[in-house]
Amino acid sequence: MGPGGGTPAAGPLSSHEGPVRVIAFSPDGRRIASGGADTTVRRWDPVAASPTGRPLTGRTGPVRCVASSPDGQLVASAGDDATVRFWSPAAGRPPGAPLTGHDGPVTGVSFAPKGGLLSTTGTDRTVRLWPTPAV
Repeated sequence: MGPGGGTPAAGPLSSHEGPVRVIAFSPDGRRIASGGADTTVRRWDPVAASPTGRPLTGRTGPVRCVASSPDGQLVASAGDDATVRFWSPAAGRPPGAPLTGHDGPVTGVSFAPKGGLLSTTGTDRTVRLWPTPAV
């Protein structure tokens, strides 16, 4: 048996309609974002082990990566549709149009520690830098 006795702290968290591919905590640890093959990003309350808000939809391919901004005001997702999308969890919608530029699936997203910038990686062998939208 591993540390903690092998007992889950919560969950399971289930509402995706296909395999869950990625997960990330918000910086304050109060929310989780998950992305899946069902093209959605979902937000969770890890203490209540329940979804918060409606699924974030609009992607046309499976989600490969998610990240929360340092201030928790944005969630970024990217995936097989070669786009990067920002989401405002408070508003329940994107604060702008999808970002395009990668030539193929986007495989990583990471916010700068102080916010203001998002880095992405893709199967096109590039790293790209994007300004984050105002919320």
